[in-house]
Amino acid sequence: MSPPNHYRTLGLPSTTNGQHLTVQDVKLAYRRALLMHHPDKATGLPTPAPSPRQSPAAQSTLRPTVDQITLAFKVLSDPTLRREHDRELSLSPKSASQTGGEGLDGAAVGLETVDLDDLEYDDNEQIWYRSCRCGQARGFTVTETELEKEEKTGLVVVGCRGCSLSLMVGFGVVEMDEQKEEG
Repeated sequence: MSPPNHYRTLGLPSTTNGQHLTVQDVKLAYRRALLMHHPDKATGLPTPAPSPRQSPAAQSTLRPTVDQITLAFKVLSDPTLRREHDRELSLSPKSASQTGGEGLDGAAVGLETVDLDDLEYDDNEQIWYRSCRCGQARGFTVTETELEKEEKTGLVVVGCRGCSLSLMVGFGVVEMDEQKEEG
């Protein structure tokens, strides 16, 4: 099952993968969604009518609950949670397969897969980095903390700092005992 799209819940465009949304944008969308969908505060704004061919689960996504709206606001207003949500959306099989190889809401994800060894390493900042085709010299950066979080999967997805492209970085974890045996 694919993760919920919090951008869609709040009626926000996710074509930029959330990188250019301000906290104020998220806050306004949150308030608008609450007014539109709260049972006690509904202002009569039109909501999409469910299609008779849709399953009950699909129909429920047309009208988000107050809890879903609140969760979407919490996730999208926190930069760390937003990055994790964007990563989940970009890895979601639904986002790629149901849109013909495109990602969030039909926008091209621009996901390239590389090995961690293909990135440069900066000893001073202790980060791996790579330039992006948008011109950002260190558009993609990976930290040790990000690698540790994804140790089990061996994959980290990072977004460019200058555009909406993403990079999937594969890596392998070598245990300290294994290094001593090999050396």
